[in-house]
Order: sequence, then C-alpha cells, then structure tokens
Amino acid sequence: MERVAVAEIKAGKKITSSFVIKNKRAIYFREKPGYFLSLLVGDKTGHIEAKIWDKAEEHNKNLSVGDLIAVNGEVKEFNGNLQLTIHTLKICADADFDPGDFLPSSPLEAGEMLAELRGLADSVQEDNLKKLLNSFFNDKQWLKMFVQAPAAKINHQAYLGGLLEHTLNVAKSAAAVSNLYPRVDRDLLITGAILHDVGKIVEYRYDRVIDFTDQGRLLGHIMLGASMVEKKIDGLEGFPDKLKMKILHIITSHHGQYEWQSPKRPKFLEAAIVHQLDLLDATIDSFTRGVEESQDSDGGWSPYNRTLERHIYRG
Repeated sequence: MERVAVAEIKAGKKITSSFVIKNKRAIYFREKPGYFLSLLVGDKTGHIEAKIWDKAEEHNKNLSVGDLIAVNGEVKEFNGNLQLTIHTLKICADADFDPGDFLPSSPLEAGEMLAELRGLADSVQEDNLKKLLNSFFNDKQWLKMFVQAPAAKINHQAYLGGLLEHTLNVAKSAAAVSNLYPRVDRDLLITGAILHDVGKIVEYRYDRVIDFTDQGRLLGHIMLGASMVEKKIDGLEGFPDKLKMKILHIITSHHGQYEWQSPKRPKFLEAAIVHQLDLLDATIDSFTRGVEESQDSDGGWSPYNRTLERHIYRG
C-alpha cells in the first residue's frame, strides 16, 4: 500500500494508508448505549487521533496496541487538531511492517556512531576493563539490540538508535572531562559511560511501538544493566573485586538521586561524573526538542514540556 505520512495529512482529505496503533480507548456514548473507539495512530513522522464510530465493539475485540492497520478514512479538524474518521480497516500481516516506517529513528547514521563508540572503547588501556567492553561489543546479539534500542519512551532520544546516540554523547563527554581533569580515572570513567544504560536494551520494546517490557516495568534498566554487567564480569577470569564493585556502583548510581529511582547516590568521583553527563545529555536533548516544537508557535514559546515542567523559549 502506498502510504500517506502523518506529517502530510491535511484536513478535508480522504486518505488510504497504513498506521500503527499507539493507544486505544473505548469511550461510552452519553445519550445512547454503546461506545466508540478512540485510537492514537501514527508513523515515524508523528501521530493523529482517529475515531471508529461503526462496529466499535467488534473492532475493540480484534485490535491491539502495536497492530499495523490499513485504513480508509476522512480527515477533519476538531478543536484545532486534525482527526481521522476511519470508515474501513484491516489488520496487516507482519510481512507488511517495516519498523523504519513507523518508529522514529536517530537522525545520525548508526554505523558511524558505533564506529566512534568502538574507538572510545578501544582507547581504554586497563586490561580488565578492555576485556569487559570487548565482551559486550563481540556479543552479536547484544550489539544488534544496543544499536536499535531507544534511550527512553518519552523523555530523551525516544527513537530507534537513541540509546547508541545517548551513550556515544555521554562517552565523548567523559573523554573530554578526563582531559580537563587529569585526576579522573579515564579508563574507569569511559567504561562506566559506555555501560551505564545497557539495561535499556531489555527495558523497552521497540518492535511496533516504543514501550516498557514487563522486565522494564518490574525491574527497570538500572537493575537489569547491573545484572547484565555482573554476568559478563563473572565470565572473565581474574577480574578484580574492587573494580567490579566500582563499575556496578556507577551503573546503580547514575540517576544520582533516590527520588529519580537511583538505588544509590554516587560515592566516588567517576560515578558522580557519569551521573552529571547522563543528566546533561538528556537535558540538552529535551531542550533541543522543545525549541524544535516551538518553530510554528506564536511568541517563540514551545507547548508545555512535561519532561522539563516548563515552556521553552526560542527567542
């Protein structure tokens, strides 16, 4: 099917296209029995609210979040927003789904980012830390997931390749900090920067939609990442216990504050730096997106940013 991207949809047009269901709600009528379906459907360019008025009960049983649906419908404007009324639909087969069409992805080229991150990993001189990093980068299954995974569901780099982009930013910043402050243990800092978020490869699902896995909701990426790294370390002969403890502490403390779901607060310099660099990159990404969202707004202000809890001024 020839697709119409969400970003190209205009009011008053009839469209035939395919979208992924990102949310689904049954809303009961006020003055008569039954309900209609309100869907949030989208692709990599954005999302649009969609309504199913006819046979809502039947469609509610058959449709799930993450389904790829081919629809015929009409677009109208309601309360200042575009709204798609779906007349007919069918659920598409898995073979028709290309995640690159329906999930946003990093604007940077994955191969180039990975090569740069590998270069930083190769610059680590301490033998045990180098072996630890190699145990990850030589793991083809881990590498495939790491390159594809998002860094978040909403807050920052919430797109395919986002975790690789975020990790590279933190690791590059770590290298710069180590040049500025010679007292910093460069090898420990870069290793911690590269591994701090590895648990996110299983915290999120990113097949049809970006959302939490059961492991992600129940355990979170900090615990998942610490477990993953500990397993790798235990497979390396002669890895020093003190160094193991430091790496695991960097992972378990990188959110910095208990109220930010950090099991521990940083207790040594390199752990504190990884926390600050992680926060810095996430903050820069949030402000950057806030500025981009304000391009078409009056007065140069973005819509209210829930992540930063403020409006962003473009000037």
